[in-house]
Amino acid sequence: MQIGDDPDISHRTTPRTAPRTLILLVEDDFVLRSSLSELLESEGFRVESCADGREAYHRLHRQPTPDLMILDIMLPYLDGFELRALQRKSPPIANIPVVVISAHDLDRQTVEELGLSPPLRKPLDVDGLLSRIRDAGSEAAG
Repeated sequence: MQIGDDPDISHRTTPRTAPRTLILLVEDDFVLRSSLSELLESEGFRVESCADGREAYHRLHRQPTPDLMILDIMLPYLDGFELRALQRKSPPIANIPVVVISAHDLDRQTVEELGLSPPLRKPLDVDGLLSRIRDAGSEAAG
């Protein structure tokens, strides 16, 4: 299933995540950002959104610290690769798990150098995204 396929997500049987889980969604496309925020909130996550990398970098340094970041690569001001590189250099935020989303194929070497899991391609598979978020959250907790 992809974003926009099913406007009534109330029937989903996926278990909800505790509301205390805070996701920072970094996506410059307004429609996708809004849709993802709504979806994630309906799944029990708290969501804060940023439209560019510079805004996200500043948000990562404010409390409460996000538990996970969903990161688009093609962003204004500071792209996703640059944001991730800065994140890894800053000890207070270095270990925040990142789920990458992108409309483009990404260079495998760069993805590995930045310690990222394989990116999810747009248009997004909702079930795949939720699975990746839960996996990243459980790895961070363990």
